[in-house]
Order: sequence, then C-alpha cells, then structure tokens
Amino acid sequence: MLTIECLDEVPEDFLSECPEGGRFYRAYGRAGVPGFTLGCFAVRRNGALISIAPFFVMDIPLNTMMPAGILKKLMGGLSLKIAFIGHPSADFGHIQGERTPEVLGRINEELFKYASLISYKGFDGNLDLQGFKKVAGLPVPILAVRPDYWDKLKHKVRTDLKRKLKASRNLELLEVDGLPEAYLHRVHELYRQTCARSDIQFENLNIGYFAETASISKYILYFEGGTLIGFQQLMCNQDSMYCKYIGMDYAKSLEYKLYFALMLESINICIRDGIRHMDFGVTSYAFKKYVGSEMHETFNYFRHRWSLVNLMLKRASFLLEPSASELQ
Repeated sequence: MLTIECLDEVPEDFLSECPEGGRFYRAYGRAGVPGFTLGCFAVRRNGALISIAPFFVMDIPLNTMMPAGILKKLMGGLSLKIAFIGHPSADFGHIQGERTPEVLGRINEELFKYASLISYKGFDGNLDLQGFKKVAGLPVPILAVRPDYWDKLKHKVRTDLKRKLKASRNLELLEVDGLPEAYLHRVHELYRQTCARSDIQFENLNIGYFAETASISKYILYFEGGTLIGFQQLMCNQDSMYCKYIGMDYAKSLEYKLYFALMLESINICIRDGIRHMDFGVTSYAFKKYVGSEMHETFNYFRHRWSLVNLMLKRASFLLEPSASELQ
C-alpha cells in the first residue's frame, strides 16, 4: 500500500552526491524567496520510504516563455497558479527513488490539492505521465572540462577567448569559499541589475538567498578600485560545478568584458581543481556553445484537472515552450 506525506523541506541527504542537492534545497527554503511555496512529498510502500519528490507552487506569468515584443507586454498581467514537481532554481528536475506510474499517480493526486494545473519541470523525456502535455524545456549547457581544455580548442577560438579574458586584467580578482558578509548587499544589487535585463524572469531572489547559500558556495569576485563590479556564484564538488547566479555593474561590464571573464575564470577553476563537468546554467546559449558546451535537453509536463483545458493546452504550447530567441 502506498502512502504519501507532505514535508516542509527535503531531507538533508537528498541528492547528497550533487552540489545542488539537499543542502542547497534547504538553504533556498530558509531564504524565503518571494513568490514560491516549497515542500516535498515522501512516498512510502508498506511503511518503507521509496521516493522523495520536491515541489513548489507559484503564480507564473503567461508571458514567461514568450519573446520580447508587444504580445509579451500585453500578456504581462496574466498568470496561472501551477504546482510543480522540481525546484525553482534547479535546471534539472529530480525525483529520488522510484518514479513508476503508480508512484507518479499518487504524487499527482496530492499535487492537485495545491493547484488545478500541475507540472513536472526540467525532467528527461521518459516520465510515464498519462494525460500530460509534454513540451520542450530550456536545454542545459554542460561543458566537459579536460586538463588540456585550452590546448584542444581551435586556435582561432583560443585566441579570441584569451583576448576576452585579457580585457579584465587590470581588475582585482578574488576567489572565495563562502560569501563574506561585507559583500552581501552589493552582490544582491549586482544580481538585480542582471535580472532586470533578462527576458526570462522565473524568480526574483531576495538578499536572504545569498545569505543562506553563502556557506555552500564559491564566489568569483571582480573589483575595480576596491568596488565590487561583478560576481559569479558557483557550487562545486570534486566532479561537478554548477554556475548558479551572475551579477554585473552594466556601466562597467562592456569595458571589461565581465560576463566572459567570469565564465572563463570558472573554467580555469575546473581545470585547476580537476572538476570534469560544468553546468553553465540555462539561457545565453551562444557563448556557452562557443566554449564547447553540449546542450542537454529537458522537458516540462503539464496537466490540468479539467479535460477541456488539457485540450486547450495542446493548442497553446507556444506559451509553455521557450521561444527561438531564448534558445540563442
């Protein structure tokens, strides 16, 4: 017999082998990022725990995946309440343990208690979810980092990347494990600058996020004359690096090619520390492909409790899938 329990947060050992695992999920929950209700389903068979499924609930704007333009602006005030299996800040969705149709069906029953529209965010294409509409999600660029990464690049690409990195040579570069409290407000300010320029704004992190995740993060920090003008938050273990959030002073970013400098320095850290896999994070794909990343596809699954609305979802896939401009 299957039973299901709703927990306030995932167990600390959830995805323990992953830098973006249980400790990150729990820190994100403590931060109280606005716009989300977070939780976790624990599924048991005859009393034995067989599956852990994180979930979140949010009101998502209907224009989230639409390209910039008049239609996106016109639909800016419209939103849908959706209950998701997955995590707001994780590119890949994870269910730890069994994900058979029996288990997924029990999870769906519980998920429908939170919203009439439910979804699985960032999963592979093999979930057995009857009655769901499957649409393409944002692909995740993964770079395989070898010790001879720079030597294996084409000469033209290597020369171009080193020229981009050279633009920041007069800045002070600081790499820190954890985020010193003195930089907390400035990091959040730079994040807000970058967030405001993004076409896809799925979340708006508060300062509590950076405070709560500081102890499990590494930061690359760039300073001009003692003033912090760029950062990148990283989460790492011996095998993998996750590039989480980036922030820049846009009055300085072009002059110093800050975006490229932050990305290329993260590659150099992987080479130095023997980290073999680097998750660059979604969006801004052109440069991530340029440095050699492979795109790993993801899928989102949607289902409404009313069959008529499900039929409408099939005709409105463009609202649920990333636009061509967002895949560049």
